[in-house]
Amino acid sequence: MAPKGRGTRERMVETASQLLRTRGYAATSWRDLVDEAGTPWGSAHYHFPGGKEELAVAAVRFGSAQVTRVLQDCLDTSVSVPAGVRRWFEFSAEALGASDYCGGCPVATVALETTPDLVDLSAACSESFGAWQETLTTALVGAGIGRRRAKELGMLAVALLEGSLLLARTSQDTRPIRIAGKQVERLFAAELLLDKAKSRP
Repeated sequence: MAPKGRGTRERMVETASQLLRTRGYAATSWRDLVDEAGTPWGSAHYHFPGGKEELAVAAVRFGSAQVTRVLQDCLDTSVSVPAGVRRWFEFSAEALGASDYCGGCPVATVALETTPDLVDLSAACSESFGAWQETLTTALVGAGIGRRRAKELGMLAVALLEGSLLLARTSQDTRPIRIAGKQVERLFAAELLLDKAKSRP
């Protein structure tokens, strides 16, 4: 259950983020969310009158913000952008292993289940992936890469992380994530060297 001492809305969002990450959207019922959060049925409807989808949107944004903070911290505390990105992959591998391969990305599991009628939820997932790409793009531009190429590299890194998380979760082995992180680090480092070479007189 969600930790006590938090407001009803906060407990609902945090619980939803955990359940959606492990079970997915379809397999997580409104009653599951209310019971796990330990919140009164009436107050849950008060905070989320739009029901399950409205809560799921808030949960996706909550999980996405956590990922963004981890990514930014990895970039800020590493010697270079390539090293920071690899650290992000390593952190993701460790977190998945610690969850006994039940966790993973707080957005991808939900994103794979979105349908055209879940407009707000689909938008929240898209915004989340976009935020991580923009964080990487900003870091790469700051390191000297042109913005257009930086956006491509940021998109590639997010795609590789999501794909490797899927492989790792199904195989119950973190090697796909660690291998992908190593290759992204090498690619980013090579791009930075190429950019420096082009800028020389």
